[in-house]
Amino acid sequence: MNGLRGILVALLTCVLVLAGCDGSNNNNSSPPEPEIRPIVFVHGQSGSAQQFETHAMRFTSNGYPQDQLFAFEYDTGVQDNPIAALDAFIDTVLEKTGAEQVYAIGHSRGTSVWTTYLDDPQFDGPDKVARYVNIDGRSQEQLPGGVPTIGIWGEWNSADSGFNRREDNSNAQIGPDPAANHYFPDKSHTETATSAEAFALMYEFLTGVAPETTTVTEASGPVDIAGRVVLFPENLGYDGGRVQVWELEAATGQRRGAAPVSEFTVDASGDFGPLELNTDTHYEFALLREATEEFPVPSVHHFYSEPFVHDNYFLRLQTSKPGQSLEAFLPRWEESTGMVVLRQKEFWGDQGAMSDELFVDGVNVLQPQISPRSRVNLALFLHDEGGDNTTDLEKGEIFPFNLLTFLTGADVFIPATPGAAGSIELVLVTRGGGETRLHLPNWPSDANRVSVMFRDDTD
Repeated sequence: MNGLRGILVALLTCVLVLAGCDGSNNNNSSPPEPEIRPIVFVHGQSGSAQQFETHAMRFTSNGYPQDQLFAFEYDTGVQDNPIAALDAFIDTVLEKTGAEQVYAIGHSRGTSVWTTYLDDPQFDGPDKVARYVNIDGRSQEQLPGGVPTIGIWGEWNSADSGFNRREDNSNAQIGPDPAANHYFPDKSHTETATSAEAFALMYEFLTGVAPETTTVTEASGPVDIAGRVVLFPENLGYDGGRVQVWELEAATGQRRGAAPVSEFTVDASGDFGPLELNTDTHYEFALLREATEEFPVPSVHHFYSEPFVHDNYFLRLQTSKPGQSLEAFLPRWEESTGMVVLRQKEFWGDQGAMSDELFVDGVNVLQPQISPRSRVNLALFLHDEGGDNTTDLEKGEIFPFNLLTFLTGADVFIPATPGAAGSIELVLVTRGGGETRLHLPNWPSDANRVSVMFRDDTD
């Protein structure tokens, strides 16, 4: 009996040891940790860090360190890709973080910047980049610089999407492996970059583990907000710009209190923050601008958005010098408000039940002739063309926005009152999704510009 008992004990010990070697049965095993490296995002034509804003919040919603997220911004009006500047930027990131390599993400023209850099033998880019995500831009047969790469493609580059811009209607591909390329024929060019599906793909490819969430988690208390005040589309800082941050009454958009909750001046970098703001409060960022030769009176550029729900270090307040750049084409009327409405997910006005709707005081301005899907519009300029106090949407896209990619414009009369005592109601109904409602003051356009920024991740 003692011999049999000894044999049974030995067999049981062997079974337990073997079970302990099987990770599926080991209660002490833990899931793999994400492989963290600094991430450098490069935007496309007329772009900025805005196209990475939501993804940055998704990364930190999954515990990714905020100080490991970077965006390289440049003037897309310059024809040559700024690869020497990118190389210097990466060196700064590596020095700042102490890392040996970065992860790279590029969208649209940003993929041309990245692939040119990685394939150029005068730079040691492949030694500095561990992995690369190529979004809806450059296609080529070889891996850029030999760096592990995935491609994420939208309707422009997906076969049989109906909007494919490739001559042979084929799928675009980067690198030799078709399985490393992913296609979204129902998503527009920028929507491909900012979507939750794109985030899930890039997060797992870069870190080696799937994300716990693809949503932006909502904080229970105050959040930190930081970003840049920049000239559009050069991405240069608005040197000397004075900014006030006001709390607003949600029901009217009017300022709450006699003084701003924060006030600061930006330098040539355009950088500001972080500012601690409340998640249950609407805010206005007001850029006070001095007079120029083109615009001989002081003016204010007012920025409005949905309430902040998560730390956000990639907020961009895009403006111009008064009367310069695109602003030279915007009329100035005492009787009406002019505004631009932005979202990093294209506005569709001609897709029937799958169209977006944007109601301005009850009038849906997203009509087929204003924002067709094929025009990939991210910004909608609304003003009273001609100053006749009349809305005329039948004109279609008005000049010069009918000539510009990603932008559109419509003849919309929005009554203003002296001192902006009145209120404008904006209601955005997202295709296939929900409704977002904002209120803002009806600033006269003779000395005021208004920008309204909607989130791209709310359905």
